[in-house]
Amino acid sequence: MKKLFATVAMALSFCFSANALQDLKLVGNQLCTADGKPIQLRGWSTHGSWFKSCYDDEQDFAKQKEKGANMARIAMYINEGEGINENWVKSCIDFCANQNLYCIVDWHVLRDREGDGSKGNPMDMKDQAVSFFKNITSYVSSKNYNHVIYEICNEPNYNGEGDVYPLGIGYDKKNNNRRTQGVWSWIKEYSTYVLPVIKQGDPDAIVLVGTPQWDQGLVFPMMDPINEYGLQVMYSFHYYAADQERYLGFLSGASAFLPLFVSEWGLSSHTGDSGCDTKSADHLLEVCSGKNLGGQIISWANWSWADKGETSGTFTGGGYSNMSFSEAGRYICSKLAEGDKFYSGKSKAYQGEAQEFNGTEDFFLALEKFDEGGHGVAYYDYEDANWHPCYPSQCNAGYKEGKIDKRGDERVDLGYCNDKDKENSFINLGYIAQGEWVQYTVNVKYAGDYEFETYTTDALDYNAMAIAVDGENGMVDQDGNEINRVVELQTSGSGQIDAGYNDWGWTTPVCPVAKDKKFRIRFKTPGEHKLAVVFMASTSGLGSLKIKGQPDLGTGVEDIEQAVVKVWPNPSVDGVVNISADADAEVNIYSMDGTTVYTGSVVANEAAQLNLNLAAGVYSVSVKSEKGISVEKLIVK
Repeated sequence: MKKLFATVAMALSFCFSANALQDLKLVGNQLCTADGKPIQLRGWSTHGSWFKSCYDDEQDFAKQKEKGANMARIAMYINEGEGINENWVKSCIDFCANQNLYCIVDWHVLRDREGDGSKGNPMDMKDQAVSFFKNITSYVSSKNYNHVIYEICNEPNYNGEGDVYPLGIGYDKKNNNRRTQGVWSWIKEYSTYVLPVIKQGDPDAIVLVGTPQWDQGLVFPMMDPINEYGLQVMYSFHYYAADQERYLGFLSGASAFLPLFVSEWGLSSHTGDSGCDTKSADHLLEVCSGKNLGGQIISWANWSWADKGETSGTFTGGGYSNMSFSEAGRYICSKLAEGDKFYSGKSKAYQGEAQEFNGTEDFFLALEKFDEGGHGVAYYDYEDANWHPCYPSQCNAGYKEGKIDKRGDERVDLGYCNDKDKENSFINLGYIAQGEWVQYTVNVKYAGDYEFETYTTDALDYNAMAIAVDGENGMVDQDGNEINRVVELQTSGSGQIDAGYNDWGWTTPVCPVAKDKKFRIRFKTPGEHKLAVVFMASTSGLGSLKIKGQPDLGTGVEDIEQAVVKVWPNPSVDGVVNISADADAEVNIYSMDGTTVYTGSVVANEAAQLNLNLAAGVYSVSVKSEKGISVEKLIVK
């Protein structure tokens, strides 16, 4: 099918090659160019290869580039239409190379094969995936391409009870038991086969890993990330604006803990139809532009570059030959035309005063003193007619119900743990929906790792919580490892179904995948920090957060100076680094997934030179002496 394009645009587009694109790498959670500059990839996803009218030649990719895209996603449906077509994928990779576009190769898992009992289990076609990625990475390597990203499983899912809460943890009220959902175990098992093949064929690759429940269960990689194989792993999130805004908080909160990529999203409902919701689409793009807890710039691919005749399609049905853009298509073109438009605002301490933690005495976080800056900046609070008693007005539930006189013009839901004795009661967070988070400014006198407890009810709920400090994971286990990032709040008693909301008590959170571990909150330096409480599931309430003083670590003794630690050169090359401290100290170096890459010691005021032969990336250097713990970030080139 012939298309009419601007001759000048076509001529310019062919002047580039893939080698003109910079290599991509992860710096912490942020996708960056080789020189460390954050980058946002954005553009369209193709539909399945059998929709030949949608992209039957290279001019389609030239048109995407002309409209402002810098990336295209190639959706290789594996069990619909023509099935696996490696030659088509290779052609699209070449087209992207010629047009100077980054390219995502998507193994489009969506549903099981006919007659199989699983639903979207990537293990169902594991052998075909291994063969496919072996051949594609070999092809990419032979062409010396640097523009290809691999998406190893599109939408792994289990189509059963619990779709509203794509979590698989916590208490299942309907069946009166602890729910265990196996989708993440499917994905992790599948990755043991596919990721080594990609590592062998394209060692420096960026890889996107799908998450449970149609790529919205980000709590799983937060709790139990994939940390093997030496690849740069990001996690996929999918979003359909017309009926899924209730999940957008997942993306905003998880941005502090995981490298994320919105590898598929549309303006329609998840069915592909129902009309365009541009307001909800704007909310997604705000989050992707950096208006999120981690300040992460998140890349995205819109669904879809097609004229299928559904709302999510970029073109109107039957109008493709004239490039007749649909409402969704016009919206995406307008957003691409804006180019980089990143958000860099930060929250401010409530009334300009940080809450003070002196390190020697137990500190009780005043939950009503959350930061100023509003929704999306100081907190994320979702309002819904079926959930929130204030909907559609912007007021907190406690204020609406006349129980509390605090911050009534804000959306964070506050209440008293004990309405009958308010003077001796904590102010709690209530009506906690999945994906909500609240941020506080805390002034910490001494750096260190501090034990903590939570004031919770006896009501059973999902209760998945994480802690962020300064926009990144803030929890470590008792050994200093950062790998587990989500804990489950415990009930104050034996636990009650739809009851116990007024029965409060102090409890210690437990990580479901590391129940033998105790967890602490880490402040890497003294001074002001942004402490955020992140709820990755609906929660029965949080009355307060108690951080325990720890004089035994030297962090609470006012007359002891903080350890003076130096790490240089930083960035280092290949992990050749010098470390010194002003006291005898134990040194541990961790990769960002929590793996220990070095353990040793330094003598006071003597520099130790280490030749660690580390892969490029970001590492955490923990130096512990009698003066306390100092944690430094080390960048390895």
